[in-house]
Amino acid sequence: MAHSLSEKRTLLAKNILFCKLTENELNKLLKLSTESSYTKGQLIFQKGDAGDSLLAVLEGEVSISANSEDGKEIILNTIPQGEMFGEIACIDSVERSATATAVSHCTLLAINRNDFIPFLKTNPEIAIELLKALCLKLRDTSNRVETVGLLPVHIKLARFLLNASEKSGQKKANGLLLDWKKSQQVIGNEIGTSRESVNRLLNQWKKQKILLLGGQSLSITIIDIDALEAIAN
Repeated sequence: MAHSLSEKRTLLAKNILFCKLTENELNKLLKLSTESSYTKGQLIFQKGDAGDSLLAVLEGEVSISANSEDGKEIILNTIPQGEMFGEIACIDSVERSATATAVSHCTLLAINRNDFIPFLKTNPEIAIELLKALCLKLRDTSNRVETVGLLPVHIKLARFLLNASEKSGQKKANGLLLDWKKSQQVIGNEIGTSRESVNRLLNQWKKQKILLLGGQSLSITIIDIDALEAIAN
């Protein structure tokens, strides 16, 4: 279902890049954009494709990934509703540095590079915010590389769950619910380990009454946040 101009403008206005634009400026930017939908698991672009657009998630969630030399998928980032991706290739016009896939049904807003660069030149405050956003993503990527490459699996998983609880945890009577429907394989891909290692640790923490698992472990409830923080630290 297509989103209204008002819905698109409200979403962009919440983004760090465009929050300082006036309603009229946002409308001008939206006139340059196109809207498209993707089904769960559908490829949006892959590494090596032309970097010709900046994209915003209007609805759903997008996974940014790459493959290691032995063919394993490594999830570099997950882009939620309201966030942008594809900035680097859009600016330098070099090929895409990673692959983007729809985690769920997604609706995306795309702004072509040929339209965005002139808009950027007439709105220098966006250029500053774009630099800030890219620096933030670079720091986040550095932290992910450090986590995946240097830390033991149990610390990586504990930190991953705690980070998820801060972003999307729902307070329940028995704890903090992470009702994200992520498989153990996907979690393993995000922290650079195997599904078997994730399964072993989750069940171990379940026995220790740190977690509750449900729906083939797709939903996780943290019932002892202090214990999980102790593991993470």
